Amino acid sequence: MAEQSITATPVAAPDVLLNQPLDRQVDVELETKILEPVSHQYNSATGGRTTYLIPATGVLDAPNCALQWELVATEADGCLTYPFWAGGLALIESITCRVGGQILSQVENAHRYATIRNNFKSQAIKEGVLDARHGSMNAIRNRPANAQLTTGSANRSFHQMYNVDADQVNEFGYSYNATDAHQQQPVKSLANVAGQSLQCVVRLSDIFKFFDSNKLPTFAMAQVEIEVVWAKCGDANVAAANVQDSAVVERPVPATAGARARQGLVTMTANPTLICDFIHYDDMEKQRIFNAINTGAGMRLNFTEVVVTNGVNPASTAAVGGAADAYQLVESNHIIGMSMKEVKKIYVWKEYDLNSPAGATEIDGNFNQVYTHRSVTDNRYKSQQIPGEKYNFIINNNRVYNREIDNVATQHNYLSQCDDEHWNCMEPLYDTATYNTSKCAELLDTGWAQGVATQNINAQRTKPYMAGSQHIIGLNLDKYNAAGNTVGNGQRISSAPIEFQYSRVGIGRSGGGGGAANSLLAPVLLTFFIEYRRSLIIRALGIDVSDA
Repeated sequence: MAEQSITATPVAAPDVLLNQPLDRQVDVELETKILEPVSHQYNSATGGRTTYLIPATGVLDAPNCALQWELVATEADGCLTYPFWAGGLALIESITCRVGGQILSQVENAHRYATIRNNFKSQAIKEGVLDARHGSMNAIRNRPANAQLTTGSANRSFHQMYNVDADQVNEFGYSYNATDAHQQQPVKSLANVAGQSLQCVVRLSDIFKFFDSNKLPTFAMAQVEIEVVWAKCGDANVAAANVQDSAVVERPVPATAGARARQGLVTMTANPTLICDFIHYDDMEKQRIFNAINTGAGMRLNFTEVVVTNGVNPASTAAVGGAADAYQLVESNHIIGMSMKEVKKIYVWKEYDLNSPAGATEIDGNFNQVYTHRSVTDNRYKSQQIPGEKYNFIINNNRVYNREIDNVATQHNYLSQCDDEHWNCMEPLYDTATYNTSKCAELLDTGWAQGVATQNINAQRTKPYMAGSQHIIGLNLDKYNAAGNTVGNGQRISSAPIEFQYSRVGIGRSGGGGGAANSLLAPVLLTFFIEYRRSLIIRALGIDVSDA
């Protein structure tokens, strides 16, 4: 998209277009339209694309616009669900809003970005609202063991935490039928009959930051268009045991990735719909909006956009198969760019490269009883904690921190500063203490039968597949979160690009530790989500978008 410069002084948007309380009474009428797409296609193996045209009527209540769709499993009834953390967000590869054919806002890698944003919500919102809308599975419980309550022994099986969709135990810690079940809730499953699957609803404000804070006066604008690019699911040519990147996971949760029985084949039999609320103001308010748009300079709205870029921390060459584990520091420097833009926040998503030679060897290996590479609960919709990672940012030729950030509690603190609600997950999902077995055992890894504990890496799912899987690096450059998109609230970047310095420890396991299969040598893929402020100028025949 070509950059455009604002050469006149635009008029500020009337207060009714901002997502904030009004200080006066306003009479309105509300209208809801359920829009069918003007074009739609979806294929399980390749994904798809859907386009909607927004009617030119009233003011679009953008924060409450929502996508609604249903996937149907073609292999068997109830055999699939969405990934535990991302839920149905995993199906949205990218999304674009255009006005008069010009891009207003575009979010690539939307599934991961929206998952990051939603993890700042409270546990109550995640369980009670997002799990119902998105089909995600965030419910957690603490597991007291009845036998340990009787004897008063305070060991790890006394207080293990677990995800209730990954593992089911009764109130006193006994397993069902002497073995835990691993069955996601039926209401979150994909049926093989249309109309009986989970109906997934995702608000556009969960994805677009623009829609989170502004309303669009569609009655006085050029044509508004929403385009959704859908992610792929299963491929009939890929065996179940080889599935890596799919927007659905198997139900019940298999013990290992190699034990998968389902390829994840789906179809979208009914057209996905876009639910839009329109606000109709009285003639006086409409005239204020119309006058602002039709001034010579147009009407201005500030908003937050996100851009995505990628980096690779190279593979480690630490020796494997020796008498003892080998360690190697692997460093990398990443040029993020963003010169002359007002940057607000930066998030870094991390995962091992499964398609590299080392990644292919390690894909189903476990490191201290945790599967760090391929997950049966989340596929690749997880951001893994990497052993020994340290980082720093260089902004405007200055190091943000006076030393590399290597303390995990400090990393969590800086991430939580990005939102007033703070980063919210079970502690071992963020910090594993370098996959320390006692630390990770805070998550369920023990089966009970008649009061006797049996420990097996594949007996449970919470610990081996979720430990360390929600570790994000975050940097907040806003002066005040509450100031939002106010000009100057973020950090204006000079001609020198932002740099990210990152290092981690590659670990080559000894022969006794499992050798190459259980090592951590694969390259680490880094995905950077950079939020920055932009300005939208709305005119009668189109829009201008700039970084001014």
